[in-house]
Amino acid sequence: MGLAVAGYSTPVFVVGYALVYFFAMKLDWFPAQGYVPLKEGWLACLRSLTLPAVTLAFLYMGLIARVTRASVLEVLAQDYVRTARAKGLHPSRVLIRHALKNAAVPIATVVGIGIASLLGGVVVTETVFNIPGLGRLAADAISQRDYPIVQGLILLFALIYTGVNLLVDLSYLLFDPRIRY
Repeated sequence: MGLAVAGYSTPVFVVGYALVYFFAMKLDWFPAQGYVPLKEGWLACLRSLTLPAVTLAFLYMGLIARVTRASVLEVLAQDYVRTARAKGLHPSRVLIRHALKNAAVPIATVVGIGIASLLGGVVVTETVFNIPGLGRLAADAISQRDYPIVQGLILLFALIYTGVNLLVDLSYLLFDPRIRY
């Protein structure tokens, strides 16, 4: 859990520069900056997007790990889990069928919030890795005072945020049958 706290509290740009230093400069496994379009080959495109994707995911892996641990420990202390164990069910079946399914609602909430808040981390990550994307476009439009672009991007980000939250709310129906809309 200490590693999860460290992962969640480390800024995105620090993780990005550390990954560039280690994997791009020292090991020379990935390119340090830039984006290779898919038309130039899927392997080259994948290599150029690996470090930015890991950078964005690193922050939320720690948060999701902490929430998953807390939710599962809370569910494992419930009476129906003890009953399932007393019936003689295999421990993996108890964990997957009973504990994880009932602990999934808070985990889905955190995943949804994390996906929606990745929009903020994209600006920094695209700047660190010199990737031409929506986050970089937003930063450039703000610095150049291009208000129509800024307004359009804010509207697009708001629609994405709202759509992700709607999908998360609808996913609750899969995890908890007591929830009705």
